[in-house]
Amino acid sequence: MGFASTRKIAAVLSLPLAALPAHAAERASATSTANPASAASVSAASVPVGSEAPQGYARVCNAYGDSYFAIPGSDLCLAIGGGAAGQLELRGLPSWPRIPAGAALPFTPPPRPPAALGGAFAVGLTVTARLPTDAGLVSAYVSGIAGYNGGANPSTWTDLSRLDLAYITFAGWTAGRAQSAFDFYADAWNFVALRGSNARSELLSYAFAPTPGVTAVVSVENGAERRGAVGQAVSPFANSGYENGGAPDLVGAVRVESPFGQAQISAAAHQLRTRYAAPASVAPGQPDASSSQWGFAAQGGLKVNLPSLSDADAMILQATYARGATAYIAGDTQSTFGDFNRAGSSPRLTTAQGLGAYDYDCVFAAQPFGRCDKSSGYALVAALKHFWSPNVSSSLFASVFGMSYPDAVRNSHTGVAGAGDYHETTVGGNLVWTPLKNLMIGGEISYTVGKTEIPGAPNPANSGEHWTTSTEWSGRVRVQQKF
Repeated sequence: MGFASTRKIAAVLSLPLAALPAHAAERASATSTANPASAASVSAASVPVGSEAPQGYARVCNAYGDSYFAIPGSDLCLAIGGGAAGQLELRGLPSWPRIPAGAALPFTPPPRPPAALGGAFAVGLTVTARLPTDAGLVSAYVSGIAGYNGGANPSTWTDLSRLDLAYITFAGWTAGRAQSAFDFYADAWNFVALRGSNARSELLSYAFAPTPGVTAVVSVENGAERRGAVGQAVSPFANSGYENGGAPDLVGAVRVESPFGQAQISAAAHQLRTRYAAPASVAPGQPDASSSQWGFAAQGGLKVNLPSLSDADAMILQATYARGATAYIAGDTQSTFGDFNRAGSSPRLTTAQGLGAYDYDCVFAAQPFGRCDKSSGYALVAALKHFWSPNVSSSLFASVFGMSYPDAVRNSHTGVAGAGDYHETTVGGNLVWTPLKNLMIGGEISYTVGKTEIPGAPNPANSGEHWTTSTEWSGRVRVQQKF
């Protein structure tokens, strides 16, 4: 690689940009802005490098899309975009017995209002850079957001401001903060966050195509972004959690694309370095405990195009299983917002379902003391999108979610709550209207049923399982403008 190419690459690296695509299920229809593999297809060999005339710069940048413009005196092309969105949401949130593992029994959960009105607003800015070099195309992308969401009382609103994505891609490599290589559907068509995997993480990944239409990805990702809770069923006065540090998550995925649609299988390994501690005043002579083990997650996804309905109609099915890695099934890890430019989707302005289990990666048991028993769970997702006209579309979606724990931590122990199993089903639908280019007005409703196990005492007289059922309904209206 010559000095000139090295200097060009350094010019992009110096930008506050960097990392990977959006929803894997949308990559086939996404622009190369959101897809490193697509970006690589517009190579340096296909566009002139080093042209000095303004017309030459325009030709180079037009190869990436109409929104790109040239930086005079260089081969660097930039595209600046973003958007603004506002949402109003009404939820019915009944009281229900969420009992954390380790709580003293009897336990009375705090009351919840029968209904809650909330909202959110946010603005986002995105910058994309493309630089053709003798060694290949260098691409970089960054998106940042600012906004708030919360309930009727503005003093309790949450600040959404953050750097959402920041990555750079070159020769199949992606480095920075990007969408996890594990993800497939990732809430592509719904406003509310469903169960399943949807995470952005600091990562280093490599994608390659062993045969046409097949893409394989290996990725090393920040394990802290995939940490669930760590529970304990030993003492109401004890605490448990993750140790600092730990190995990154190891992720691999293989995706097949064809006119029929897409299919992807994903797998991930997640390290659990956990600890348990109790004050000496309540547990004299009891040592602290620590545990180091590995959990895993596996996922299969299928997208089927439905051209008999319309050119853009499609159906998506996804199934995920996790053991000791609940963040791969529990839902969007940053559900309050998402990138404006992710193809086929819109920002997440709502939080996850009001009903929710205590999603423990593992739970420390009283017997044998010091062992952190891993959880098991699954998430099934189905979604269908139909265009009634070029400007009006609807989506129907559903997710089924379940968490279970070993008997050693499910049962109550000497007045201490165990970790109860949990099952949940969510169904919903939305209607979206785009009266003008990049302007979206949409409404959505969803309904959730949660079934929670109340852990029983470990004796024959009270060994039966006891379950309670709670429901939640919610509706939301959103207005969104991209630019």
